[in-house]
Formats: sequence, C-alpha cells, structure tokens
Amino acid sequence: MRRNTALDVRRIAWEVALDAVRPHGVQAAIGERVRQLVRDTAHEAATEVTRQLLAESRVEASEVREIAGTHGKAAGTASARAALEDVRSEGRSVLRVVRTESGAAIAEVRTDSRALLAELREGSGSALRELREGTGSALSEMRQRATAVGEEVQETADAALAEVRKRTDAALEEAGQRSGAALREVRDGADTALREVGERAERALREVGEARREATAAIEELTRESDATVRGLLDEGREALLEFARVEAAGILAEVTPPILEVVLPEGESVRLVGHRHQVLPDVLTALHARCHVLLVGPAGTGKSMLAKQVAETLGLEFQALSLGPTTPMSKIFGYYDANGHYHDTPFRRAFEQGGLMLLDELDSGHPGLLAELNQALSIGTCAFADGMVTAHRDFRLVATANTFGTGGDRQYVGRQALDAATLDRFLVIEVPVDEELEEKITLAHAPSRPVHAREVLDEVRRLRAVAAEKRLPVMFSPRASIDAAKLLQAGASVEQAIRWRIVRGMSAAHRAALGVDP
Repeated sequence: MRRNTALDVRRIAWEVALDAVRPHGVQAAIGERVRQLVRDTAHEAATEVTRQLLAESRVEASEVREIAGTHGKAAGTASARAALEDVRSEGRSVLRVVRTESGAAIAEVRTDSRALLAELREGSGSALRELREGTGSALSEMRQRATAVGEEVQETADAALAEVRKRTDAALEEAGQRSGAALREVRDGADTALREVGERAERALREVGEARREATAAIEELTRESDATVRGLLDEGREALLEFARVEAAGILAEVTPPILEVVLPEGESVRLVGHRHQVLPDVLTALHARCHVLLVGPAGTGKSMLAKQVAETLGLEFQALSLGPTTPMSKIFGYYDANGHYHDTPFRRAFEQGGLMLLDELDSGHPGLLAELNQALSIGTCAFADGMVTAHRDFRLVATANTFGTGGDRQYVGRQALDAATLDRFLVIEVPVDEELEEKITLAHAPSRPVHAREVLDEVRRLRAVAAEKRLPVMFSPRASIDAAKLLQAGASVEQAIRWRIVRGMSAAHRAALGVDP
C-alpha cells in the first residue's frame, strides 16, 4: 500500500508539472519564471495528494471509532484503544511515506523539468536560427524583386517621358504656326483700323479747327460785351464803394472824434458843443441864455450835475457847485465871520458877485429856511451876505437839481423835502430823463477792451430798469450803474461780478424774484 501511494504521488506530480509547462512552448526556455512555475506546480500537486491521503486516513480513523462505538463495551476499551493506536500508527506511517515519496517525486519532477527545459532551450534555439535564416533568405529575395521592379518602372517612366516630350514639341510647333497666322491677321486688322482712325481723326481735327475759329469769334464778341459790362459795373461799383467809404468814414470819425453840436441861441449867437452830451443840453443852454434859473429834475444817475458842468464849459463860465442837505447851514451859502473878524466867502458868493454858473445840487434835500433865504437873490438879483448887500453879476447863472418835482418824498426818494411854491416859482423846470444813447456811449468808453461784456451788462441794466418801472418797484437802475459796471469790467471783473457788486447788490429776495434775478 505504501509503495502504491508513493507511485501515485510521483505520477500525479509529474503529470501536473508537465501540464503546467506545455502551454508555454518555446518561451519555457527563456527565463527563470517557467522553472519556478514547474517547481511550484509539483510541490502543490504533491501537497494536494498528501492532503487527500490524510483525509482518507481520517476517514479510516472515523470508521474505527464508529466500529468501536458499535461494539460498545462488549469489545472493551482495550480493544478500541488497540484499534485506534493501529490506525494512528498506520496514519503516521502513511504520512512518513507520503512525505518521503512526495519529496522524491518533487526531486524527480525537478530533474525531469530541468531536462525538459534544456530540451526546450535547444529546440527554441534551433527554431530561432531556422527562423533567422528563413527571414534573411526572404529579405534577400524581396530586395532582388524590388530592384527588378524599380528598373522596370524606371524604363517605363523614361519611355513615357520621351513620348510626352515628342507630343509637347509637336504641340508647340503647331501652336507657333497658329499664333504666327493669328498675329499676321491681327497686324492686318490693326493697320486697317489705324488707317480708319487716322481718317476719322483728320476729319475731327478739321471740325475742331472750325469750332475753334467759331469759339474765338464768340469769345471776342463776348469780350467786347463783357468789357462794356465790366466798365459799367466798375463805374457803378466805384460809386457804391465811394458811398460805402463815405458812410464808413463818417461812422469811424463819429467813433474816434467827439461829436460837435452847434446851438443857436435866441439872439442869433451860436455855441459849439463838443463831446458826448445829454439830449436836453440844448434846452438848458437856451434857458440859461435867457437868464432864467433852471431846475433839472430827474432820476438819480441821469447826468444832471454833469449837464450843468457841460453848460458852464460851453458858455465859458466859471463853474461853482454846492450840495444841499437838511443840515446845511446858512454860512455855506452866505459866508461868515470867524472869531478874528475875517470874512469867509462861499462858492455861491463868488458866482453871484463875480459871475459864473452856480450848481445847487439836491435842492429838494435842502432845509426850507435856507431855500427861503435864496428866494430874494433869485428874484431881484440882490442878496444879503454876512458882510453886506451884493448885486448879482450879469453873467451869474444858477442851475439846481432835484429828484422830485418838489412834492416831497416818494417810494424811491423817501428823504426829500417838499419845495415851497415860492421857491419853485423862481425856476424854469426841465425834466432830465435817462438818455440811453448817451448811457451806451459812456459805458462803452469806460470798457474799451471788453465791448461785448459791456454791452451785456448794459442790456441787463436796461432790462431791470424796464421791469422795475412796469412793476413800480422801489429800486433804481440808473446809467451810473452801467458806467460803474463797465469800469469793473475794464479792471478785470467778470460780468457776473459786475452785476452782483454794482447792479443788484443789497436787493431783497422779493425784489430779486420780481425782477427775475438769480438769488
């Protein structure tokens, strides 16, 4: 039994190892991996067979136990133990045999596998050499065939190229013949066309010559007519230019030279007024020449005081001036003695006694008692001064100014006094309105470098003046406002600054809104 078991283990291990090696074929001769595979396979096969044998031995042991159990106590414990011991001894013997035989089988498998591997290496080496030799022969044969095919292809290509060249030469020759014929045909047609064009050009030149002669004649005719027309236009243009030059020269002269006005007085005497003047200046001259005392009434800033000065210069009279107020004393008019007994005269005394034009400015602001003292001097030509009675000089003239007609204060001039009728009766009253033409000239004259801005300010003053008059607002926009604003512009102020500083300064929000002025 033991011998048969060893043979079975050896046979099974050998067959398993061969079955594991066969599928690898030639590659089994190449590496260590296949040899290790043979060893592992034989070992696993021997181990598996051993396990099966052990399993069979366990079965036999179990059968022994079963028999022992069946006979029970009848057999006796000694018999059972003897049988169990025989089984264990038999098992140990089997294991030793299996281990011994499996080791021998593994060694034999290793030996056989080494032989097999050697045989496989030799076979694979022969196969590789045979494969290399066959491959070399095949490559050589393929090279020979490729060379033969290449030579055949080259011969065929040379023949085809030669054929193409022949056909190309023939085609070129034929094309040259055709192009020569076409060129000759084109030349013949071109010559014919050139001859025809030349004939037409000659005819056209003859026609152009005729047209040129006709045009020359027409141009000469037009030239004669245009010369006459131009001479007429030049004559008319010359007259128009002369007239335009006269007008422009007059305008320029009017701007650069002061205006001159000749006023004929009632007795035939004439005076020449030079420079900018108010529109009522001739009326004032006439009234003063008639030896009348004049009261100039008008809004503030209309040039009443300047008007009186211009009259004095025009008449050649020495100009004296005095502004009146509620507290102006008598001594300002009639003179006084100081503590040392020296008499001090006044402008009014000099004009009254020596001749000249006396300006009493703001007459409606003077004290009523003072004005009453003047009535004698103005009515009879004799005045009682501090040092005695004096008779008026024949060239004494008096001009007074007022903002009201003696009716007292109003919405604009609240501090004015009512003038006594006796006082008013001594004067010839001339109203002095705003002279906008004079205002414009003086305003522009004060801002020569900024005329556009000066006109802008002037237009705004005039607009405000018209709105204030229409709405009867207690505000005033006199020509003096325009003139002062022009001075500010000339000094470098902006239009907005000139208007804010001089024209609408101190005005209430209600008045600004009524006038349409930005707050």
